[in-house]
Amino acid sequence: MNSSKRSNQQNVDNLEVLTEKVITFIPAYDPSEARLSIQNQREIKASGDAVLEKVAIAETACDNAITARNIAFDALDPFVTRLINGLRISDVPAQTVEQGESLVREFRNQRATPIEPPSKTDEGSDEEETSRNNKLRNSSFNTKIENYRNIVLLLSSLLAYKPNEKDLRIDALKDRLADLKHVNSVAVAAEAAAEAARQLRDIILYADKTGLFDVAMDSKLYVKSAYGATSTQYRSISGILFTRPR
Repeated sequence: MNSSKRSNQQNVDNLEVLTEKVITFIPAYDPSEARLSIQNQREIKASGDAVLEKVAIAETACDNAITARNIAFDALDPFVTRLINGLRISDVPAQTVEQGESLVREFRNQRATPIEPPSKTDEGSDEEETSRNNKLRNSSFNTKIENYRNIVLLLSSLLAYKPNEKDLRIDALKDRLADLKHVNSVAVAAEAAAEAARQLRDIILYADKTGLFDVAMDSKLYVKSAYGATSTQYRSISGILFTRPR
């Protein structure tokens, strides 16, 4: 568990500690602000537990979806190598092979010719030129899918491309394309769901005034005001820590 997750959970756990402490205070803990009441603190604690569980579930699902996507796409590069080699040994014109090789370079975000080393100046390398050279096409998952689709379209158009290997046949290539789209969509949706769960968590725990953090801190401040900074009541809760993420 990373530090921010620990802080979130600690805040929820410590609110329960604070609430159970102030319940015992004599005279009664009786703030005029309803948000500082025992009932509201207990409701926020319950909401905090629920939302942290939702975040954990959503993040686990997101991690699993991303892992599945990574596995699928990691296997794609060596598979594309098999495709281009299959094209090279097919009875197709040299220009068609060159077209396939160009698509493979596009898939791999490679240039047809090497990048010239940056020129040297009195100050060293020309960083601006290097930056321009590095502005290649974004190798995102969507781009990988698009480029793989273009390779499949090319091979689908060639009567001479007819491998015996089942996974290299056109139907299998199209099935793989569909699988890539699916695992990518699942990962995108899982990332969105995890982000939505985190946003809800931040509202419940850290919204101004109504969030757990502000309620807990203001509850402690009320005790300090009502009973005094040197009172037994305040000393018993002053060390209960609540933190707001950066």
